[in-house]
Amino acid sequence: MKLLNGIALATLTSLWVGGSWVDPVLGCTQRESLGPAQPSQIHTVATGLEKRQSNQEDVFASSQLTPNDRSIEDYVQIGLAGNPAVAEARYQIEATRQRIAQVRSLPDPMVSTNTFFAPVQTAAGEQTFSLGVNQKFTNADRRSTQAEMIQEEVAAASANLAQVQIELAESIRSACYQLLFIRKSIQIVVEDQKTLAQIEEVILRQYEVKQSVSQQDVLNVQVEQSSIENQLTQLRQQGITYQTRLARLLHLAPNTHLQISDTLEQNSRQFSVEQLLEQAAMLRPDLHMQLAAINRNRKSVHLAELAGKPDFTVGLNWIATSSNGISPVRNGDDALVLGIGFNLPIYKNRIQAGVCEAQANLRAAENRYASMQDKAAEEVFNLTAQIESTQSTLGLLQQDIIPKAERTLDLTITGYSDGKITFVQLMENWRAVLKYRVAQANLQSQYNQQLSSLVRSIGQLQADLK
Repeated sequence: MKLLNGIALATLTSLWVGGSWVDPVLGCTQRESLGPAQPSQIHTVATGLEKRQSNQEDVFASSQLTPNDRSIEDYVQIGLAGNPAVAEARYQIEATRQRIAQVRSLPDPMVSTNTFFAPVQTAAGEQTFSLGVNQKFTNADRRSTQAEMIQEEVAAASANLAQVQIELAESIRSACYQLLFIRKSIQIVVEDQKTLAQIEEVILRQYEVKQSVSQQDVLNVQVEQSSIENQLTQLRQQGITYQTRLARLLHLAPNTHLQISDTLEQNSRQFSVEQLLEQAAMLRPDLHMQLAAINRNRKSVHLAELAGKPDFTVGLNWIATSSNGISPVRNGDDALVLGIGFNLPIYKNRIQAGVCEAQANLRAAENRYASMQDKAAEEVFNLTAQIESTQSTLGLLQQDIIPKAERTLDLTITGYSDGKITFVQLMENWRAVLKYRVAQANLQSQYNQQLSSLVRSIGQLQADLK
């Protein structure tokens, strides 16, 4: 009895070393919880995970902001390297992957002891203490299926990372094009402000020299100048708003001054909708996420079917026996008992209900995938139509409306000098030129934003569309 008591104590002691529970099979040490993680601990874990993303680390290291202008795609790379949403999606992949080893593992063995307050009298001697160890052996196929299901969750998490990246890239490009539109609008308004100053000179000359206009025209043109100044103030405020939004997407300080080397351009493009739909079917991360969900649900059907197979439990119990029994043949030999048990899956209705539930979830996931395909096709068709409409309107503005409006304004200024055109007509023609030029810049910005949305809708990260 003393020998086996020592063995029991040694077994428990071997599992506890220096405040740590030691897994004798894996040889890994897990410190007992010391409360909430400290910042230094969080930093250590984060650093270890980031080392596994060496490519992203290299991108971030090479994309530190400098005073030089950056292209839109440079800002996209900076955002992909530094935005917390991307890092969150990466950590989610790592967290999901760690569940695989957990479901593959057997449950913890159970150690139990019994102390008999009233000793059991046997012929061999009194029994006062027992020590038992039980290990449950869950179905290996079930554990393997659960691991495969988590593998599909890892695939879905990876697709989610790609989705976050392409959505972030679209948001950065959109913010850049909005900022470029604001800056282009400021440039246009400043140039038209110079035109308005020329018109004011004509009006003043007519008023001071020829006395052919009233003082009301002089005051009205000055009111227009004040209105232009107010418009510039509003545009500059909008520029601050869009720049702050861009800084947030790049995970930079809100007051970071960001310069964009690109300009607003519009190059006519022709797209094959059929080809774009094929690319969307192959590339869109949300479709890949749903495919992973379908595969997971297929495996869940198999897992539900495995509920009809039993799990086994093996136990070994040692019972200490003293040598002071009342029998003349007492020997004090300890008892060693081997036990084997298993559950009986006899409630077939419950098992079948679980299988039917898993099959219904699988059909729902398959139909959701079909619905998502339809929505993706609709989005691609709509964006393609919007791009074609924007291209047509831009061509009309650039080739017809703006040149005619500018020519009309020049003739109006000359006619006003000759007394043939009223001040009202002059201001209307001047406002028309300003309106059309700003509309052109706005359409150029919208065109590029629509292209960015089309890139995202087919699941592509790069900006160029084939």
